[in-house]
Amino acid sequence: MKIKLILILLLMPFVSIGQDPIEVDYVKNQDNSLSFNFSKKNPGTYFLIIDFKSLRNTESSKRQTKILKYNNGPLFKLKPNSANQQIEFQWSYKYYKGNINSKIKPNFKYILPFKKGETVSPVELFSVEKVYFDSELPKGWKSYSFSFDETKSVKAIRKGVVIDIKNNFEIDTLKIVDYYSNQNSISVEHKDGTVANYTGFNKNKINVKLGETVFPQTELGELAKFDSRSLYRLYLSLSYYKTINGKSLNNINSSDDYKILYLTPKFFQNGELIELKNGNNYKVQFDEKTLYKEMRKREIKKHKSSYL
Repeated sequence: MKIKLILILLLMPFVSIGQDPIEVDYVKNQDNSLSFNFSKKNPGTYFLIIDFKSLRNTESSKRQTKILKYNNGPLFKLKPNSANQQIEFQWSYKYYKGNINSKIKPNFKYILPFKKGETVSPVELFSVEKVYFDSELPKGWKSYSFSFDETKSVKAIRKGVVIDIKNNFEIDTLKIVDYYSNQNSISVEHKDGTVANYTGFNKNKINVKLGETVFPQTELGELAKFDSRSLYRLYLSLSYYKTINGKSLNNINSSDDYKILYLTPKFFQNGELIELKNGNNYKVQFDEKTLYKEMRKREIKKHKSSYL
């Protein structure tokens, strides 16, 4: 019997208030100024908002915002109007996952996510919400699947930091399945704020760790068998975060004020920048300029020495 399960390929914005993974504290200085600092336990970029309900003996704004890319560091300093008196305040903070309103590079040259020289045939996917529930497609929706009759090693398409790994799901290989609601996956955040989402890995065959920096062609893991057929499949999408209706970061008050959009990536092919066409065959290829574009000199040197 043919079983139909639904694969949800949408990311959801994350928001927390005063809890992990972001912690904010402050230090009172001898001159009665206050130095605020943060620590971040999870990899990836977050947007932090600090609101002061009351604020006395200082001219500082009652709302402070900050994009958090590093694990810890200073935020800002409140200076007193009168150095002989303390600053009085009540405060709270909240944060949202993602590099919101970052400057996306729509024409960045990506590398196909498999070993150099392999031939792949991408298939464009429709949103499951549209197919099954007749709902609106996310703006700019674009996702691809790559199918094979044997397992494949999945490679990173661009330099980035691993911000999420799901490695909890076993595949029932006795059934024929159209879609899965849960699959093992890896999410990688890039320098410009885009996030590559790779889905379809074999449990315990993921080769990277949370917080690890990966490079183009870094091996992420091996594909799992999709169902009872000799079928192995990778799903790939790129997304980013943007405020709604041109709202500024300073005016974000909830996760409803920003959304996830999808990017149509462009890939290296025969020295050119192309968009993938549904069902066409492409050979995985790249040149050194594309491979090393975002690497530092020491990273390039290390990469080259590892292949000698």
